[in-house]
Amino acid sequence: MGRYPRALLVCTWYPFLALTRNRSVIFFGLVFPLAFVGIFGFVGAGAFSGVRIGVVGPADAPVVRVLAASPGVTLVYESPDELEARLRRGRLDGLVRVGSGVVRLELNPANPQSQVAALAVEKAAAEASLDLAGVSRPSLRVERIQVAGRYERYIDFALPGQVGWALLSTAVFSPVWGLIGLKQTLVLKRLRATPVPPIIILLGQGAARLLMGLVQAVIILAAGLVAFGFYLAQGWKTFGLLLLLSAFGLLAFLGVGILIGGYWNSQEGAIPVANLFVLPQFLLGGTFFSTDVFPGWLRFVAELMPLYHFNTAMRLVAGEGAGLIEIIPYLLVLGAWGVVAYVLAARTFRWY
Repeated sequence: MGRYPRALLVCTWYPFLALTRNRSVIFFGLVFPLAFVGIFGFVGAGAFSGVRIGVVGPADAPVVRVLAASPGVTLVYESPDELEARLRRGRLDGLVRVGSGVVRLELNPANPQSQVAALAVEKAAAEASLDLAGVSRPSLRVERIQVAGRYERYIDFALPGQVGWALLSTAVFSPVWGLIGLKQTLVLKRLRATPVPPIIILLGQGAARLLMGLVQAVIILAAGLVAFGFYLAQGWKTFGLLLLLSAFGLLAFLGVGILIGGYWNSQEGAIPVANLFVLPQFLLGGTFFSTDVFPGWLRFVAELMPLYHFNTAMRLVAGEGAGLIEIIPYLLVLGAWGVVAYVLAARTFRWY
């Protein structure tokens, strides 16, 4: 091995060891994302548990009998005031008041299950009406046709966002802490005085963080896969492509971290700038929820952020089996952010 490759290996390995002992890097880049993966996995793990419908009226009423025989429907009998209070608190999905010739259905629109309850009651009322009319066989029938598809659980949406969170945190904050620490202790200045070219030193710092980020990505993806059955459209091929995409995203994010850490000489000045870059992306970059819920102007802002493009590309690869060709537009935006950041970092970097 030549002198420069050996120097690059040393400049990579020891910063990597330092990162594994950095509590902030481990906490924000691994523990936090894993905790959210666990929360989102358990939140989305439960299957449909049916609807709870309160009943005010005789239990032998035709519509009530049909509801009682309906799968997935649980009937609750309490006093009218108690049932209404439960409905308002979201403890019931619907409240049926059975009168003479009329069924009054009360719903809480804030409860997403209310529409399921409404469909169940309307179906029961239609069947009860046919029975009362003496119709044993409807004149129309419905043919069901099943189409191929899958149900996307929340963990399948959230886990790529947690990988993005971990990588962005590591790529931005660890160079800020690391480079400024080396400046303040004059280690960076002394390293520059050695025969090792400065570019080798900086490449080692970047490679250490790239390696750390890939380790984090593997752990988070493996945890989601083993614990919650995270969906991979094409199995291990998709897993490998996700790691390749993670490496590309890390390289782009690292440019911003090196830009901030290379320019500022104190954490007091650098950390607010890093937070200004990172925190809005955690909230707006599609980390926890889809940007489709935003108004148009805010969605436009979100789609300018590199984390949005990383998260979207990760979800397309994992959930839809997209290849490199399909995610080229997102890679181009990430690459543009990286190129601009590295150019600015090269012009503004301070060794001490």
